[in-house]
Amino acid sequence: MKTYLDEYKVALEKLKAELKAHMLTETPLAPNEFQTRLREAITHTTENARSHRVKLPPNFFLGFDEFVSALPTPEEAPALGQELAQIQLLLNTIIEARVDAITAFHRIPHPGIVTAVGPAQAATPRVPPKPSPGPKSIEQRAVEFTIAASPTAGRKVINQIAATSEQFFIIRAVRVKNQKDKGPSRENVAGPGAVISPPNPVQAAGAAAGPAATPAGPLNFIVGNEHIDLSGRVELVNFRL
Repeated sequence: MKTYLDEYKVALEKLKAELKAHMLTETPLAPNEFQTRLREAITHTTENARSHRVKLPPNFFLGFDEFVSALPTPEEAPALGQELAQIQLLLNTIIEARVDAITAFHRIPHPGIVTAVGPAQAATPRVPPKPSPGPKSIEQRAVEFTIAASPTAGRKVINQIAATSEQFFIIRAVRVKNQKDKGPSRENVAGPGAVISPPNPVQAAGAAAGPAATPAGPLNFIVGNEHIDLSGRVELVNFRL
């Protein structure tokens, strides 16, 4: 039994080390340091998008709009710094796939830390408080985004997010919509009211050949030039081991 337990402990520690290798670590961070990192990340993401010709939404703050002008609490700053690094990695993955534009990006905030008790709660102490759950081994944060891209670039975004080794991402939902709601209409090359000439009659042997048919205009491809709107929900997974 002791041998089995020792082998299990070794295998478990190996698994923990492997999982931690697929997660950007959380480091101690002061609130003002987080705000500085946020501004630097906004600048770097904007420059990266400009170099890859990817359009960003106006006033794009990587989903951290509330912290551009306000500081987080000291308890929240380290976790927010980790989340900022994860979101910046996700955005760089999307931008470097050379999509047309990021049309929407929404960060779903995780529950914060409650530091004060309201007077209504303090006045009714009859209900016993629920025991606080222990620390979670797995923690998820989520973001939602919408991009405009060619089908090739959209497929590349999904594949690269799923294959990222620096951070464990889970793609929970994907919605793909063609930017053109209707299929291509049938075009009449000759124009309305044109008379369709009958087929050429069979010529007798030795008769002079008629003039060659005039080639039509340039080919108009109706398939292969589509662009899509791709919406996705991605979870950022952290292992608290």
